[in-house]
Amino acid sequence: MPRVLDLGKRSGKLSGVTMIVGDGLCSNIYVVGRGKATVIDAGVGNSVNPVWPQLESIGVQPDNVDKVVLTHAHHDHAMGVYLILERANPKVYVHTKDTEYIASSLGDSLVEVEEGDVIETELWPLEVIWTPGHTEGGISLYAREQRILFSGDTVFPDGYYGRTDGESGSLEQLLESLRRLTELSVNVILAGHGMPVLRGAEENIRQAYRDASRWN
Repeated sequence: MPRVLDLGKRSGKLSGVTMIVGDGLCSNIYVVGRGKATVIDAGVGNSVNPVWPQLESIGVQPDNVDKVVLTHAHHDHAMGVYLILERANPKVYVHTKDTEYIASSLGDSLVEVEEGDVIETELWPLEVIWTPGHTEGGISLYAREQRILFSGDTVFPDGYYGRTDGESGSLEQLLESLRRLTELSVNVILAGHGMPVLRGAEENIRQAYRDASRWN
């Protein structure tokens, strides 16, 4: 079963944030807050990554799930939302350009977001940064004051970056997304896969941009 990590024990900036580590071909799931929890990405939702046992282990019951934000609509990040919707009634936030892959099955739960929107959480506001490249509707979420970036599959630890060979991927768009992220002040990266980057986060982004630029 997936590991559940209290990130507040690793960094005071992340007090109230829990990481459910994706097992196998599954994204990480981040839970921001408890009473009115915001779930960032929902994993693949298979038997190995069942979502609810992990949420309940940290005290998040169906009535506590306020929002689900999908950094993009790939199945390893998105399909777990249907397990959540079986028992809870959160709003589900997806960038407009990725909704075509998932909108019809979310119904009234869907909230479309775009660049510059702000998603309020129990802890702090998250700014929506449109970071296409891995998918056309990929987003990152930025807690500006805390300098925390939820980067989805745009940038990973150690300067790795998302693949662009999927249906709506684009290296040109990814490069521009990475360039824009280099302009942010970032201490912490919480990526769609891999462990948290708790120091040197900005250098990780710059390295990803440099490495991706070599293919352009």
